[in-house]
Amino acid sequence: MAQHLACDVLIAGGGMAGLCASISALETGARVLTIEKGNRSGGSMRLSGGLIWTFHDKEQLHREIPDGNRPLQDLVVDELQPGLDWLAAQGVRLSENRPFMWYGRGRHVDPAMLSTVLVERLQALGGTFLLNTSLEGLLGSCERISGVRAHGSDGMLEIEVGAVVLATGGFQGNAELLARYVTPHADRMYLRANPWSTGDGLLAAQQIGAAVTPGLGFFYGHALAAPPTRFTARDFLEVTQRYGPIAVALNLEGRRFVDESAGTGEESLNQAVARQTGATAAYVVDDVIAGTSYQGAAVPRAAIARVLERGGPVVEAGSLEELCDGLAGWGFHAANALETLHGYNAAVTQADTVGLFPPRGGNRYPLATPPFSAVLVRAAITFTCGGLDVDQEMRVLHRSASSSVLPLAIAEPAELVARPIPGLYAAGCDAGYISNRGYMGGLATALVTGRIAGRAAAMQSVRPAATTSQ
Repeated sequence: MAQHLACDVLIAGGGMAGLCASISALETGARVLTIEKGNRSGGSMRLSGGLIWTFHDKEQLHREIPDGNRPLQDLVVDELQPGLDWLAAQGVRLSENRPFMWYGRGRHVDPAMLSTVLVERLQALGGTFLLNTSLEGLLGSCERISGVRAHGSDGMLEIEVGAVVLATGGFQGNAELLARYVTPHADRMYLRANPWSTGDGLLAAQQIGAAVTPGLGFFYGHALAAPPTRFTARDFLEVTQRYGPIAVALNLEGRRFVDESAGTGEESLNQAVARQTGATAAYVVDDVIAGTSYQGAAVPRAAIARVLERGGPVVEAGSLEELCDGLAGWGFHAANALETLHGYNAAVTQADTVGLFPPRGGNRYPLATPPFSAVLVRAAITFTCGGLDVDQEMRVLHRSASSSVLPLAIAEPAELVARPIPGLYAAGCDAGYISNRGYMGGLATALVTGRIAGRAAAMQSVRPAATTSQ
């Protein structure tokens, strides 16, 4: 028999978005219960580098990421600074403002400290936080969410609610959804995230008619050195290969498959690697590139040395011919690889690279100076970018009661309708199509959308009680 509980706002997920939503709802006067599927708080934020950043301004954002939900993207830029001030007011220690890449800015935190402070603040405000408790489904209908079915340490729970915020962290841990939407090679990818985000929020909301966004195939992550490289969840950043945009990337057929320099960073190249056979590629550099820092990151030579120290797959050679013979030992087509590298060198050493396919828009460094190095990499996923369609209050939209969410729908304004499911909100990775082909900061997005969702859910859930008491 299920245990019965009640609260004003149920937050599903104890990562950054869920914790921010919980505290915001408590500050608005709601009784809040937060459930977390894992055995600790913080979600994938606990595994991050801790920089809470987004774009300098919206003009820069629109140049770098022309796709996505523009109003929500703008909201993240507008609300990041108030969100950072709010975190400081909660007792979170933040660094000074610092630049990120050529387009962003933000402040650094210690992820473990951030998680601890937010949980303690949640509990100090009277909220309840349950670990090892997973979302099983939503009760009610698209007309009104009445409760949540969850599974806790002591069995099933049925929780009566006024509103629900879904902050379960995306679906990157769900093999079936990844294979359906992201890549048929999902089983060869690294899960560069917590193991508990398996699409529970997305699936529960879809079951009652929620709308989903475009971009379900997009995700954020960075390629990692392939097996048998030795590393753990505590040190995977050490074998992340962020220099891909200045390298030459080859697939197992020995061919380039994307403009390595395109996008907002190596995460764009990583998405392309995921769709190659085996979610596998080789990042190739020469001695000059190996000593060149990409956007302030450690030089490739240092990253490659860390892979070697951990027993990872690296080929080092005095000529491109010797390098390609080494690639053959990993299953690459050596003749194609050599042809590709020679063709690339011939193109990038000329002013006109029109004949180069895929094109190379920037970082046109030839592979000319030995020694040459290749690192075998696998695509790695941190979080999915597609998800539930929400409005600017983070209310989840009702699919059948709303019009198409396709950005290029040819329709009159009066024909476009967006109707939310009363009582249902989403934040963080469960709110989709903010990052997509490009990346605008996962922690910043979680902070901004979590605060908005928690406050809006609390205002809806406590308003009827306040009205009755007058």
